[in-house]
Amino acid sequence: MSDGARRRRSKRNKDQEAPHHDRWILSYADFITLLFAFFVALYSITLKQAGDEKELSNTLSGVFDAVQKSIKPISVGEPVSGQPESERLLEVVPKDEVEADNPPGEIEGRSPLYDALSESINSQFPTLQSDGQVSITEDANWITLDMKAALVFDQGDYELTNEAVALMIVISNILQSYPAPIMVLGNTDDLPTNSTRIPSNWHLSSLRASSVVDELVYRGINPKLLAPIGFSSENPQVRNTNEFARAQNRRVTLKISKRRDDNLYDYLFN
Repeated sequence: MSDGARRRRSKRNKDQEAPHHDRWILSYADFITLLFAFFVALYSITLKQAGDEKELSNTLSGVFDAVQKSIKPISVGEPVSGQPESERLLEVVPKDEVEADNPPGEIEGRSPLYDALSESINSQFPTLQSDGQVSITEDANWITLDMKAALVFDQGDYELTNEAVALMIVISNILQSYPAPIMVLGNTDDLPTNSTRIPSNWHLSSLRASSVVDELVYRGINPKLLAPIGFSSENPQVRNTNEFARAQNRRVTLKISKRRDDNLYDYLFN
């Protein structure tokens, strides 16, 4: 066999045995598809924890279809926003939206005391309710008057500010015309007091509630109808996740019964 023939035959054998260098792309595509399916499955687990059974089913169906047909797009539904219903109440951030017509806890038929308190406070202090420093709501049994601590007290203190005294005068003038049992509730945030004079939030909340009771008694409210109660940080309106939320929890609340009675003790315990 001539040298030229050998070279031609050797070249043909090498061409037949040469590997296909692009075969790795198929393996890489399969790996990426499975990796994507894995992360979508993790996303599905989060949907399961959030309680969205329908969206979980749609997501898993997309995963299995994607494994079988890698070119098929996976539909995982809309992302879950927010939290389960049981958690939403305790989260709060500043809102720019207009408040609902009837805030939670309010009822359509206003009582005369509710109207008198709201009109008098708006007349004497036009911005307090619109700024959220004071809020008044009512249900079937109680009228609730919330006052933010920043309005009523200096930071870390329990002595009433001058504006708080003026507000108590307006409130007591109305309450004298509608004698009823009143509980004064002191509430703080969850930050420690860091004070030797006021060692805990239990002391601070109780002292603040007592200061309001003292002022109401001084302004002519029957002391038998009053009781101060300190809740410390154990009765938050919202979760203490940021400073805005903590400011909502630092408050003093007047719970005014819509049923008249001679004294608070008999109202509560007899």
